[in-house]
Amino acid sequence: MSRVFSAMTGTATPRPSTPAPLAPVAVPVESDADTDLELEEALAADARFVAADAGAPFVEIGGPGGAVFSPAKPKSEPRPFPRIAPQPAAPAAPAPPPADAPAFLSVKFHDVLPRAPHRAPGAPDAGLVALHLPEHPVAGEYRALRDEIARQLPDGTSRVLAFTAAAPEAGLSTVLLNLGVTLARDGQKVLVLDANVTRPALAHKLGLRGAPGLAEALGGSVPLAWALQPGPVPGLQALAAGTAPDDFAPLAAALGRDLPKLLAQLRQWFDWVLVDAGVWGVVPERDSTCPAADAVYLVTRDADAERPEFAGLRGWVKQLGGQLRGYVATRV
Repeated sequence: MSRVFSAMTGTATPRPSTPAPLAPVAVPVESDADTDLELEEALAADARFVAADAGAPFVEIGGPGGAVFSPAKPKSEPRPFPRIAPQPAAPAAPAPPPADAPAFLSVKFHDVLPRAPHRAPGAPDAGLVALHLPEHPVAGEYRALRDEIARQLPDGTSRVLAFTAAAPEAGLSTVLLNLGVTLARDGQKVLVLDANVTRPALAHKLGLRGAPGLAEALGGSVPLAWALQPGPVPGLQALAAGTAPDDFAPLAAALGRDLPKLLAQLRQWFDWVLVDAGVWGVVPERDSTCPAADAVYLVTRDADAERPEFAGLRGWVKQLGGQLRGYVATRV
């Protein structure tokens, strides 16, 4: 994951931010010998402190991650006087999340149809449950995902959504295509656009040709309208990734320079444009176009949703001018 965030900024690998340890607080103690003796006896009776022998560590104070232990001290070295941490105040009521805090969404992610060893050409992937079994409970979860996204975004002439992942194999393309099929079944005009030019997947999962596509449209070798392909349900069209050239630098530059213009054109043709933006940070030029989307959604495996690497992703998107509206967790 550190390589992902390194590519996000083009700088040295960012390290997850960890809270600074709490500074020990020393409590003033009277120098009177009797007072010192009473305090020593009270501390000896406290279960939080261990006996001062050569093999026992000694508890300094509790930190954000729990108790902090100092190394054991030999008998010949005087045991320092324990420093006392103040009693913590009663926890305050949790603050309400900000109005623009990303929503946490969740969908199941597994095949509900048997997967053939050799899929016939033109046959959509078995993972597209919203296409094959629209009444299946998993397809119902994609309808719930559709409803939540529609609730977040005001009605407009069109909406562009960018879906990205913090790591490969998160189920990004499957989530995007199932959502696209669900929207198209509602009578919406939907385009699924594969901007994951380094690891394209949408055309293959839909059983469509891989080129011409986005790479050719950005390069000017094929008109944009000619690169579009009809999908397996009425109202759904696809723009494949196309063929990336051996020299990737010109295509990366075109993504950063021309992809927003292309999305503006597609807004005039479709109600929804769903962009597969691949793994965040792999192509920084592509990430920089996130402000052209109305919302950015991070797709992640459910088991990875609590990892600290994701905590700063909202800040990275915001720094580029985009808006992270939700996390879509995929459950196996």
